[in-house]
Amino acid sequence: MAKLDVDDRGAYAAAMRAIAPIEDGDLALGMARLRVRELAAGDLFLRAGQLAKDVAIVVRGLLREHFVLDDGTERTKAFIVERESSGSLADLISGRPSRAFIVAEEPTRLLVASYAELRELSATSPAWAALGRAALERLVISKAEREWELLALDAEQRYAAFRARYPGLEARTLGRHVASYLGITPAHFSRLRARRVKR
Repeated sequence: MAKLDVDDRGAYAAAMRAIAPIEDGDLALGMARLRVRELAAGDLFLRAGQLAKDVAIVVRGLLREHFVLDDGTERTKAFIVERESSGSLADLISGRPSRAFIVAEEPTRLLVASYAELRELSATSPAWAALGRAALERLVISKAEREWELLALDAEQRYAAFRARYPGLEARTLGRHVASYLGITPAHFSRLRARRVKR
């Protein structure tokens, strides 16, 4: 198993401190529970139907969380870029088989920890309990923002919001994945992109 390197430790510290302040000693408690996982483009971190057990922070690369409908259509839920975390929290909490797939869109290096171990850490460490609350609050805000975009904004406004949230991401993933994230067809997305280029 690969060992944590300097980039791993820096990415982990930055990701945690972006959520809430945490002292080095408390940070080390979480770092001791990490393992490195490397994914090639197309590899799955989580497959629908499996039990979600782990959370991950992206050190390098890109993850895409998505659902696959009965007719095979994919609906992209989120993109996870460097120093962000993934793991399908609803499935981790419920203990039911995952509804989501999480796939690497490009070669990706992850720092992975057991969700159960992190819950145990939160139960014994006030700093980690506070970090967990702050992470949950951030997730609720992010979900509310996503709902607002899907329900209140038109496709062009959603595209602008996507570009602001994920600068440069279009070049790293397929247009059809961006289209499914925006809730539009690939053809509609191509028209939106062409219109923006002409401006």
